[in-house]
Order: sequence, then structure tokens, then C-alpha cells
Amino acid sequence: MLKDLLALFISFAKTGSVAYGGGPSMVPLLKAEVVERRKWIDIDDFMDALAIGNALPGPIITKMASAIGYRKAGWPGVIVSLIGIIMPSAIALLILMGFVSLVKDNPLVTSMLRGLRPVVVAMLAYASWDMAPNALKNPTTWGICIVSMALMLFTPIHPALIIVAGAAAGILLKL
Repeated sequence: MLKDLLALFISFAKTGSVAYGGGPSMVPLLKAEVVERRKWIDIDDFMDALAIGNALPGPIITKMASAIGYRKAGWPGVIVSLIGIIMPSAIALLILMGFVSLVKDNPLVTSMLRGLRPVVVAMLAYASWDMAPNALKNPTTWGICIVSMALMLFTPIHPALIIVAGAAAGILLKL
């Protein structure tokens, strides 16, 4: 059990240390770690955790860490996984807060952040591309995807309502 907890902590701390741009940008890194490298869960379970995590309020990555940690080592796994995923950015934030006023107008810092933003967009696009074959398995699921994207792009409907509608569609269509 201690070995599992240490492995969970290391895996989540590693993911939390290198993912920039928030929870969604961590998804492809987390998938690589827990599905491909560690093989703690398969892609379908990962997609289920991602779907459920998106349907609940709060940061996606902490919900996924909780689900995967629980699956691997029960409640102690939840705690260790959450600490691992949150700790790197919390420590960095506390350290950097002392320097914020000194670097916020620095052209080098501004340029660095402007260079990171497209990388984060690429990571989100890659996550979608990589998981699409497991989520879009037939014309019906493609239809749900296209309608959901159109609603998000062209209407003021809150994404939470689109998520609920997707879940309802899955039930009604017996997906």
C-alpha cells in the first residue's frame, strides 16, 4: 500500500509540475502517465473519469486525480493524489507571489507567457484529437459532438447545461 501511495504521489506531482495552463492542459499529460505509462486504468475508464469530471463543478484535474487515486488505493490514494497534483503549483505560486510586482512588466516574462499560450492551446487540441476515437464511435456520438460545439460557439447557453444535455442524450439514445 505504501508503495502504491508513493507511486501515486510521484506521478501526480510530476504531472502537476510540468503542466501549464490549468487543469485541461494537464489531461494529455495525465493520460500519458496513468493510462500509457503506469497502466493504472484503461482509456475507457480515463474517458469516463474525464466525462464525469467535466460534469461536476470545480477543477477537472483534481476530480480526475481523486478518481484515479481512489481506484488505485482507496481514500488514502485520493488524499495523496490530490496533494501531489496541487502541491507543485501551490508552492510555485507562494514563491512567485513575492516576485509578482518585480516581474509583471518585464518584457522577457511577457514574451515567455505569450509563447506559452499557443502551446497550451495545442495541448488542448491534442487531447481532443487523441481521445476522439474513443469518444466518437458512431454517427450519433459525432452528432452530439457537433451540436455541442455549435451550441458553445454560437449561443450563450452555459456549458453546464450542454453537459447535462449530453448526459440526457446518452440515456435517451441508450449509448
